[in-house]
Amino acid sequence: MRLSLKVHVRGRQLSCLQRMYDETACPRTRIRVQMVLLAHSGYALSEIADITQQSDETVRRWLHRFEHEGCAGLLEGIHAGRPPALSLRAQVFVRACIAHSPREFGFKRPTWTTALLATLVARRFKIEVSDECIRQYLHQLELVCRRPTWSVKHLAQQQPGYAQKKRRLQGFYAIRRAAQTSILKMKPN
Repeated sequence: MRLSLKVHVRGRQLSCLQRMYDETACPRTRIRVQMVLLAHSGYALSEIADITQQSDETVRRWLHRFEHEGCAGLLEGIHAGRPPALSLRAQVFVRACIAHSPREFGFKRPTWTTALLATLVARRFKIEVSDECIRQYLHQLELVCRRPTWSVKHLAQQQPGYAQKKRRLQGFYAIRRAAQTSILKMKPN
């Protein structure tokens, strides 16, 4: 059995660790800081492992890292991760397409969907991209594909006489409501 590891935390490091524990958004960093704070409080290695639900080796590794690198050694590193499915050229293309109607690209829909954009990217760049990939990219741009809300102005531009028809219908409904109300008033109780 290995000996327990004694951690030496200096004055500024303790306040830095407390601040990191309170303010970090990364759960892995918080557990690492908790390991060091528990070791500083005098807990044994096996107790720290039980509290943080980590192995003894993991606790020992992070305590050693803190001894050598200080508070900065506990921070989460940058992960390369999977490269984005949309190349830079495809991203620029999608951004440019959104400004135009899908009908300009040979689709029969008046509005974009993520599936249409994925189809367009597949045609243009010969790469398969999922609808979800397009949705995530649009989310980064703070854009959303949703059903449009048609305004009278928009429909009036597309359909001559729309505003007049709409006005007549509203008048019809008002007359119908008035007639129903007067009929209700005339009924005996």
